[in-house]
Amino acid sequence: MMEYTILNNGLKMPMEGIGTFLLQPAEAEESVYQALKAGYRLIDTANAYMNEKGVGRGIKKSGVKREDIFLVTKLWPTEYEDGMKSIDDTLARLNTDYVDLFILHQPVGNYLAAYKTMEAAYKEGKVKALGLSNFPQELIEDVIAHCEIKPQMVQVEAHPYYPQTELKAFLAKNKMALMAWYPLGHGDKALV
Repeated sequence: MMEYTILNNGLKMPMEGIGTFLLQPAEAEESVYQALKAGYRLIDTANAYMNEKGVGRGIKKSGVKREDIFLVTKLWPTEYEDGMKSIDDTLARLNTDYVDLFILHQPVGNYLAAYKTMEAAYKEGKVKALGLSNFPQELIEDVIAHCEIKPQMVQVEAHPYYPQTELKAFLAKNKMALMAWYPLGHGDKALV
């Protein structure tokens, strides 16, 4: 049975899903299709993965209604200066009118301007939740200090070898959720 968390804006998000990092577009299409067939409802991709079109095809091929899928993607720093065009391009590649969670991929460049653009996309209904990826606590605090809409999610490396205990406490205090990448640890580490 799928577990969910409720984000600070009331949006219901599945607690597990499939990531598409390092997948070629055809692999992403098939992986997303199979994951959706198996009952997963959260799909995580990114502009930088260069497989958003494959993800979109996998979603369409699955026959699962779009509103039943929690779709996550990310904006790469080279796109921060022209954020709205990049958001629209991402929506076109994914073949959807909205994403459930849109994340700033890295804490570099003009991330505050990019976040403000994401807030505008949120208000327009193109994005249902906002997030940050790979941001340390001090830069999360910077975004919070300058934003109108507090992030709902922070995505960072978190697993048994790197539990992010302090960051989890900070996020809980600020009513923000943590999404882990490498939740079971990196694949080249022996679990012995």
